[in-house]
Formats: sequence, structure tokens, C-alpha cells
Amino acid sequence: MFTSDEWGSCKWSKTAKGKVASATILSMVFWNGVSLCLKVFAPLVKVLRLVDGDKKPAMGFLYGELQKAKIDIKEAFKNVETNYRPILAIIDAKSEGRLDSPLHLAGYLLNPYYYYKDANIQKDQVVMEGVLTCVETFYKDDIEKQSLVSNVEMWKYLRKEGMFGKQMAINGCKKNDDNFDPGKYSSIYTHVI
Repeated sequence: MFTSDEWGSCKWSKTAKGKVASATILSMVFWNGVSLCLKVFAPLVKVLRLVDGDKKPAMGFLYGELQKAKIDIKEAFKNVETNYRPILAIIDAKSEGRLDSPLHLAGYLLNPYYYYKDANIQKDQVVMEGVLTCVETFYKDDIEKQSLVSNVEMWKYLRKEGMFGKQMAINGCKKNDDNFDPGKYSSIYTHVI
């Protein structure tokens, strides 16, 4: 618009405000800022679309995608902490108690898309505490069931034993697209717990 002949012949282009607006829009500083904004908001929009989507269950992906969004935001700011810290503080404040509940953390750990890529998830104290809280909540007052899930079945998954270690299971979790749904075949595995 600001480089068109119409703008040049427009009465607003000659005013002080028009000149400031034109100079702003035509400056590289402005467009670098726009580019940075898009790099920051694109990962967050992806998380929001996941929450709002109906194509696959989102619970097991929310925490992981939020963590990925934070990494992408850090990279957008070239890992300069003073630049990205205020944005991550806002994200953390808004997601606290909403997207980091024990159920979200359990979904994150138990989603093979994340765990099969990075088994170090099990070393994250916050994640593991959330998983154990989730198990205690689901099997309230049933210490035997809690112990079975936490000390036997969970470790089969974490060590990729039995059917969890089959190449088909590992290959099926490599790509997160609309076809990936870790709950799709859950009825096959219900005998585990």
C-alpha cells in the first residue's frame, strides 16, 4: 500500500502521521519485529489448535507440545534469556494448574511419541511426581493396584519390554501427524492394567 501510486497521491501521505506510518511500515526494524512475533506466536497457535482440534485425542500431546513451543520461542530469540524470559513467564503463569496437571504429565510420559524419542523424560522429577499422583488418584485406597501400576507395569513401558519394545510400536510413534493416535489401539492393551 505505502509504495503504490495511490498512496503517493493520497492526501494522508503528506501529513506527519502519514509519513510516520509510511516510514514505520517500510523499515526493516518493523518487519524484523513482525517476523519475531510470528516466530513466537506460531508455536503457541499450534498448541491452541491442538487443544481445539477433534482429529485425535490431545491430552497426551498438550504438555509435550507446550514444552516444544517453549524451545521454539527460545530459539526465536537466539537463546538470549533476557529476551525470552518474560514470554515464558507469561506462558508458565497461564498454563500452571491447567496444562501441567498430574493427568497431563502422565499423558506426556505415557505418550510413546515423546518417550520413545527421549527416554530421559523419566528422569524429570516433576513429570514422575505427576504420574505417581495420577496413579494414586485413579486407584485411590487400592495400594496393591497402585503398586502394580507404578512398580511393575510402568517399568515394562519405560524399559520398552514385551509389546512396548516391538519394532512396529517404536516405528508407529516416530511421526506426530493426524494419523498418530496412541489411544487408537488401546483396547488391545487393556489387559496390561
